[in-house]
Amino acid sequence: MTRYIERFTLNQRIQHAVCALSCLILFATGLMVKFPDDLGYIAMMIGGFPITTTMHRFAGGAILALGIYHVINYLIIDHSWIKTHEIWPSVLDIKNVIKDVGYAFWLSNEKGQYKKYAYREKLDYWGAIIFFPILIVTGVFLWHPVFAVQYFMPADYLPAMRVIHTMDAILAGMAIMLHLYNVQLSPLQFPANWTMFTGKISEEAAKEEFSLWYEEVKDTAKEYGEVATTPELTDISDNT
Repeated sequence: MTRYIERFTLNQRIQHAVCALSCLILFATGLMVKFPDDLGYIAMMIGGFPITTTMHRFAGGAILALGIYHVINYLIIDHSWIKTHEIWPSVLDIKNVIKDVGYAFWLSNEKGQYKKYAYREKLDYWGAIIFFPILIVTGVFLWHPVFAVQYFMPADYLPAMRVIHTMDAILAGMAIMLHLYNVQLSPLQFPANWTMFTGKISEEAAKEEFSLWYEEVKDTAKEYGEVATTPELTDISDNT
């Protein structure tokens, strides 16, 4: 039987699921509202624009709640994840970028060696830290324009909030599409990467893709009956 190592806890997997589902709803409904002439017929199929905007706001609220929970959980309740510095940028990330670029252009035969999170995962995580607060703040202002004008800004600023919200959403969407390709749609992963669903990565995949992390946790590898019959798991990239 194949031996597996725990890569993501149940807590992390639930957070990822909430984030992924909420982002999918936000992008789909946001595009319908932004381009009603081209995509309005889809909104009509699900009940019209009142339903579409309600879904958009509900998903936005879920992202806000997730962000609050994430901060409370990892900065106030459980400090272990932050203290390990696993997700923080490091000099190793710069070295790995240089190695991977050289490998991609056939200038070197050496690829980067990663700890638990490669620079790809770190870019995904810190990108969300940057994108989501801007989306949340501008989204709340657009949702309650009277409140925004009364307490925070002149009315002339509201069109700028709409532009910022749209452009930030497009950039976030592009980043998420790249992440989706890396973890699910690339030839090395297709048709599916099960790690974020099961929380486990095969010992062989961990050794191949996260060699430095594997050396730290290889003694924890064990057989899991519930996933032992699934296809071989590989893990190129993931996020929290």
